[in-house]
Amino acid sequence: MTSSTKRHGRSTGALGKLAMTALAAGGALALAAPTAAAAPGTTPVPGGAVCDPTVGQGCLSVVVNSGTFDNNGFTLPIGDGDLIIAASLPDGDDAMVPRDDGHFGVYSKPMTVPGGVLGVDLPFDNLFGLAAVTSQVEAVETPTLNGLVTDFDITLPARLKIDNPLLGDNCYIGSPSNPVVFELNNDPAGFESHFEDPYPADTAWLSGINNKATDFELPGATGCGPFGALNPIVNWRAKVPNTSGTTLETVSTGFLFPSAAGGTDPLDEIDGGDSGSSGSSGSSGS
Repeated sequence: MTSSTKRHGRSTGALGKLAMTALAAGGALALAAPTAAAAPGTTPVPGGAVCDPTVGQGCLSVVVNSGTFDNNGFTLPIGDGDLIIAASLPDGDDAMVPRDDGHFGVYSKPMTVPGGVLGVDLPFDNLFGLAAVTSQVEAVETPTLNGLVTDFDITLPARLKIDNPLLGDNCYIGSPSNPVVFELNNDPAGFESHFEDPYPADTAWLSGINNKATDFELPGATGCGPFGALNPIVNWRAKVPNTSGTTLETVSTGFLFPSAAGGTDPLDEIDGGDSGSSGSSGSSGS
């Protein structure tokens, strides 16, 4: 598949209604019996603050708990909470509606690339950060849910922001017109369904969701350094452009809950400088 190809979600009739019907039934996730019956809790739903009750009664969030991005040996570890997808589910529609904050419902922390610029960690905290590199996922449009909402099968068009003190603020792999398209297909085997505890009333959640995207196209770097002068270095380090041997594997927790329940705001961690799974942008990473 090329980076400009998109897969459209199969019509479900109304994901918002499906979600709320599932929640009201208490077994939403009747795909598998709840592991235990428990009273509603008070732990806020991750990403729930983006929900808008005026858009729809239901909301969805997906929290990546662990994962790995790999391009023929160039790897990027993903830790718990490094990536969250969250949006409202409008009544009578089958599309996610993100909050109007420019993130298209996708919230990523900057994740440290092990080995930094040269692929080998250097002394003094990667030369006081000068050789350190972080990568951050930026959606270029709202993700698509394919099939039933409880499938958690997601198409995510994005670009990867590459950051280093010498690269400037516009160094990317992918663009709005030529995105990296992650087709995150879900393997339903093994996940577990839960209801409410420790989250608020009418919250249904699935743990152990395994998604995998393979052989997606990675365009060459753009905007790296003055007038793009450092694009070749980023291309060499990230092994781009490339069309094969690419994988993104994640294990996530998915939540379906009433919009009014609220929850945490993923922008609080990003704006607060939380650096992601592998340490700060000045860390050597490992």
